[in-house]
Amino acid sequence: MANPDGFDHVLSWLNNLCTQNLGWFYLTVALFLVIVSFIVLFSRLGSLRIGGENARPMLSTGNWFNIVLCTTIAAGLIFWGSSEPLYHLMEPPDFLGIEPGSHSAAVFSMSSMFLHWTLTPYAIYSVPALIFAIAVYNQHKPFSFSSCMVNVIPAMGKPGSSALIDAICVFATVMGMVASLGQGILSVAGGLTEITDMKSSTGMWVIIGVSLVIVFTLSACSGVLKGIKWISNVNVIFLLVMLGVMFLLGPTAYIIQIALESLGVYIDNFFTRSLMMGAGTDSIWSYYWTISTYANWAAWAPITGMFLGKISYGHSVRKFVLINLITCAVSSGLWVAIFGGTSVHMQTTGTADLYSTMLDRGTESAVYEVLKNLPLGALLIPLLVVTVYLCFVTAADSTTNALGDLCCTGTQEGTENSPKSVKIVWGVLIGVMAVILICSNGVSGVKMVSVIGGLPAMILLLLSGVSLLKVTIKYKKENGGMKHEETTNRNGL
Repeated sequence: MANPDGFDHVLSWLNNLCTQNLGWFYLTVALFLVIVSFIVLFSRLGSLRIGGENARPMLSTGNWFNIVLCTTIAAGLIFWGSSEPLYHLMEPPDFLGIEPGSHSAAVFSMSSMFLHWTLTPYAIYSVPALIFAIAVYNQHKPFSFSSCMVNVIPAMGKPGSSALIDAICVFATVMGMVASLGQGILSVAGGLTEITDMKSSTGMWVIIGVSLVIVFTLSACSGVLKGIKWISNVNVIFLLVMLGVMFLLGPTAYIIQIALESLGVYIDNFFTRSLMMGAGTDSIWSYYWTISTYANWAAWAPITGMFLGKISYGHSVRKFVLINLITCAVSSGLWVAIFGGTSVHMQTTGTADLYSTMLDRGTESAVYEVLKNLPLGALLIPLLVVTVYLCFVTAADSTTNALGDLCCTGTQEGTENSPKSVKIVWGVLIGVMAVILICSNGVSGVKMVSVIGGLPAMILLLLSGVSLLKVTIKYKKENGGMKHEETTNRNGL
């Protein structure tokens, strides 16, 4: 606020430092986490019950999936689901030699969306969440993210090391949460502009930001299994309605065709695309898109992982991976296929010049311009605004709960010891930071902040992945010995 130009300069310098010099690190760690996830899924560790053999699930499978999906999808996918494919369609990287707006560009666009929004990002969430759940509920470690790494670095279990790791988690998560709240504010503002013809302005952003902070803070203060459970159940209904209506009213045949073709390209080139940086070409495509996207997920991952691990009590490890990785990735892929496919079709057929609209009115306008060109668009736009609102509230609720728990001593095995005042402080701070960020730097600032927050988080995620891999190997060698030990310990409590 005191020196916007200086702030912008420092933010840009840090962003360039993280992406252009360390972009390879983001991509390598992300791919490593995908590999670890599938190793665990098919390993003997999959039979381990989180909390011990006699542990009863904290949530039913349905409620568990709803909360996980709404917590992880946030407002990001809705914000970028229709707009990001247009950027890839009209601005593919020069070093690939793809003609903008062509069929090849369309396939590249959709396969990039699958890369950025399905398996890899959910692996970034799932690995730290799973090792945290095992560490806290089965190995009875403290309620600290440092517990995820004790299997690799025993010194991490000491009070000083734990405090340092938790502080890094808080920093990374706040950066990611500020970026996501900024996206949510812009997306809701774009919808209100379409509904009311009011110009999206700083005043509107402040009002939306304040209302979001009030709602998600109140929900967080109501308890982890109260407000968030109700909101996520309602939100899933909104998401399903939006998907069904868009699929039926949109270019259904084209959506299926482009999705299947792009999915095949994505699977066929998964490892190549996962590590693509365009070395020596001076292209910033990978830095601005793949790396910044993974960095944003990574920034959320430590705290979100703690929350996802916290609510997984009583379920098996294999079921955890199926819900948190596979099912969520498929759900996200459906959204990408339907919303992304529709926007690409409109742009390539000339139904609407969505790309020019974005350049003129902002990235957030794309999804609403898509809805305007569909039957019942006048009804779909308000529905999407509510969906965006609820998506962010759910994600912010869970994160605020985890932040509160992490910042208070004595929290053990998922109990909620953090006072409401701590959650309120975090809600206010994050809301103020997000409004300042989008008012000064817009979407570019959102991306830069998430990249900066993602760097320290990626280091923690790498250690978490190594820790989970080590636990998996140990479990296999002991042929169930750890399982018997943890069951005995649990029954003795």
